[in-house]
Amino acid sequence: MTTPMNSADMTATLQAALDAAASGRKAYTVPPGGHRLLATGLGYSSNAKIIVAGDLYNDHGPAVGTHYCLTNRTGGRLSNVTIVGGGGAFVGAPSDPQGATRKGLGIVKTDGFTVLNVETAGPLTGFGMEVKNSTGGHLNGLKLFSGVNRPGADGLHFFGACNRITGSGITVQSGDDALSFTSENHESIDALMERITLSTMTLNSAAFSCIKFFTSTTTGRATIRNITLTGIRGRITEGPTGCPLMIQNNGVAQGCVIENITIVNADLDYGAATQEGPTAYITDAKNVTLRNVKLRGRRNGQFIRAVRCSGLRVTGEVFDTIPGNPMNGLVQLEYCTDYDIDLIVRSATGARIGSLKIRNTGTDTVIRYLGMNGG
Repeated sequence: MTTPMNSADMTATLQAALDAAASGRKAYTVPPGGHRLLATGLGYSSNAKIIVAGDLYNDHGPAVGTHYCLTNRTGGRLSNVTIVGGGGAFVGAPSDPQGATRKGLGIVKTDGFTVLNVETAGPLTGFGMEVKNSTGGHLNGLKLFSGVNRPGADGLHFFGACNRITGSGITVQSGDDALSFTSENHESIDALMERITLSTMTLNSAAFSCIKFFTSTTTGRATIRNITLTGIRGRITEGPTGCPLMIQNNGVAQGCVIENITIVNADLDYGAATQEGPTAYITDAKNVTLRNVKLRGRRNGQFIRAVRCSGLRVTGEVFDTIPGNPMNGLVQLEYCTDYDIDLIVRSATGARIGSLKIRNTGTDTVIRYLGMNGG
């Protein structure tokens, strides 16, 4: 469903119904229809159970505070929250005021949450769903079809101090990064994000990343660690930019850490992207394992470019989809330590054309450009 948006502002009416249900410890069902949220977004309470049968249209701009359709609006911590999709969706309104950042569902400062079968629909200019400074949650059956082709329109975004979260059966089609884990700006100073395990995902991005890990220069000593992702298919669908896998620790100078990242059984495709650059770009990370990965369609760059990384372990296959590409720069390692890479090199049709194997238990003081070892 996406029911057309009604003209009346339903913010106050729906919020009153949510509050009444929460005070009585009862579930609340958003009624069918296209409900316009013009004044602000809706807020959930502790112990809330909300079933989204109708569509919630985010039609509020940047001056009203929060930009979510539904989130924690108390400023404090909440607990035991359940959001269940019931045929409705979190939707962006068709208007697009300058500077508006319209998001779908926000799980913010919430301990113990369950989100099942939730859907988003564009044009959301912000995150389809964000998990921010929240712990102890489970996500299942999400369909996050959201976002326009612009920065900020991520599909599923983990931000700041998040831990002990599991999820499966997640499909994303986003404008920006499909799945992202970040610590950035003043809201995630010294944050610890860890113990997140997600499986069985389709992660398509219009023109940015299928999977992104990121720290910024303004987050103190933030840490992202112990993240495991399995069973992934991802593609850049439009271009002209994109990097299917990005692990970028920009905050390393002030002590930020990205470590113990494991990605298993992943098939990542450059798709329609046309710019030069690697399929997987990894900087200043520790103990990254890519096991049984397929990387497709490098664009006049490398399949993997790693910079100042230690403990990199890669096995899988790479598929070169541009005829005539030289085979002497498939992987680029810059000042890396302790790595083990074992890849089969194939053409776009899947025919084996060579292999690439390299192992080093020491530290490189040079940049290495690695090509095939033979047929």
